[in-house]
Amino acid sequence: MSQHGKRSLAESLASESDQYLRELTEDLTESQCRELLYSWRGFWARPSQILPGTPGAGDPRSDWLIWLINAGRGFGKTRTGAETVRQWAEQPSERILMIAPTGADVRDTMIEGPSGLLQCYPPDGRPVYEPSKRRIIFPSGAAGILRSADEPERLRGPQFTKFWADELCAWRFLEEAWDQIQFGFRVKSPHGRLQGVITTTPKPLKLYKSIVDDPTTVVTRGSTYENRSNLAPSFFDRVIAPYEGTRLGRQEINAEILTDTPGALWTAAMIEQSRIKRSEVRWDLLVRTVLAIDPAVTATDGADETGMIVAGIVRSGHVIVFDDLSGRWTPLEWADRAVAVLRHGQWPASRIVAEVNNGGDLVERNVRGVMANAPFQKVWASHGKLVRAEPIAAAYERGMVHHMGVFSDLESQMTTYVPGLGRSPDRMDALVYAITELLFPQPVEQRVQIGRTVQISPI
Repeated sequence: MSQHGKRSLAESLASESDQYLRELTEDLTESQCRELLYSWRGFWARPSQILPGTPGAGDPRSDWLIWLINAGRGFGKTRTGAETVRQWAEQPSERILMIAPTGADVRDTMIEGPSGLLQCYPPDGRPVYEPSKRRIIFPSGAAGILRSADEPERLRGPQFTKFWADELCAWRFLEEAWDQIQFGFRVKSPHGRLQGVITTTPKPLKLYKSIVDDPTTVVTRGSTYENRSNLAPSFFDRVIAPYEGTRLGRQEINAEILTDTPGALWTAAMIEQSRIKRSEVRWDLLVRTVLAIDPAVTATDGADETGMIVAGIVRSGHVIVFDDLSGRWTPLEWADRAVAVLRHGQWPASRIVAEVNNGGDLVERNVRGVMANAPFQKVWASHGKLVRAEPIAAAYERGMVHHMGVFSDLESQMTTYVPGLGRSPDRMDALVYAITELLFPQPVEQRVQIGRTVQISPI
C-alpha cells in the first residue's frame, strides 16, 4: 500500500503569521508547552509517520504484521521508528527488540542519536539505557532488547512481542539475522498482535522483496522532500541538490528500487544468484585467502576511500568474498588494519595484494613498517579497468563468485560502474584485485638460498 505524505500539525502552523501563533500560544502554561514539545502523534508527526491503524495515521489497516517504511534519507525514518517504540512501550508487558547493522549503529543512531529513542522523552522522564547489558528499560517497565545484525548468533534466545529493524538492507548477514528474528518473534502480547517496524532505504535484495510482497506487510513510501521543513537549507544545497536526477539520488532521496544500470558489468541478479550464508561455507575446503587493497592518496573528508576486500578460493575453484573492510583511512591506519587480518583477523588471509600505481614503493613500505615479513604482492594497474574487470564479471555470471552475506556499499559500486564513464570505484577495484589474484595468480619472485632469483607459484 503506497502513501503520500501530508503535513503535520506543526508544519501547517509554521505557515501561519507570527501574530496568529502568538495568540494561539500565549495562554499555554509551561507544562502545556512541554507536553506539546513531546507530542509526536498529535503535533509533530505527519500521517505517514504514525503507526497504521491508530488515530491520525495515513494507513487505516490494523491487521498487519510488518510496517515497512521505505523512504529516502532525511524523511524521518529513525524518528518514526523511535516514536513507534515509544508508543509500544507504554504497555509495561511489552518486550521490544531493536536491531541495527552494527552495535555502534544501535547506540549512535537508534538510542543516543539526534532522532533516537532518548530524544523522544523529556529529560526527566527518559528510559534507563544500560549499554553493558544491551537493554533499555522504559518508564512503564517495558523492556527493550538491543542487538546488532552483524552478530546473528546473539539473536538466539531473546523472545519479544515487537521489534524495530533499522536499515535492514544494510545488514551484513541479512538472511541469518532475519531468520533469528522470526524464531524469537513468538511471545504473545496481551495488548495486540505481534508487530515489527522496518525503517530502511531500499535495495534490490531477495529478502527485502519478499517482505514487500507479503500481504501482512504495510508499506509506507516517502522521499526526503516530505520532511524539508524540518531540515536545514544547507542540507539540500550541499547534499541533496548535487544528486537530484542522478541514479544515486533516485535511490537515496526518492527511495526507488533501481533496475540495472545500462552498460554496467554487474547486475543485482548476478550477485544475488550466488549469495551464500556463513553457515554454508566449507572452511575445510578453503585453499587460499588474500586481502586486496586499493589505497587512497589521502584520508581527507573529500578523498576516495581505501578499498580493502578479503576473499578466498576453495578447491572447486569457486571464490568467496568474505569481508569488505574499506574506509577512509590514513596510510598507517589501513596498513594496521591489513596486517591485523594477517596476524589475528577473523579471516585467514595468507597474502596482501595492493595496487601501487599511486604510492609506488611507499605502499609496500607502509605494510612492512607494521609487519616486516608480511607476505606482500604488488599489483600495477597497467591495463584498462575494463580489461581487468571483465573476466571477473564473467566469473560472477558463471556463478563462480559468492558473497558471504550482503556488502551494501560494494555492491552499489559494482552495479553502477559503467566502463568509460568516470573513475572506477575503490571497493570494486580492490575486489577485482583480490579475485584476479585468486583466479589468475601471477608468479612471484623469491630468493632461494644460493641467491638466484626464481619464479614460483604463490599458491
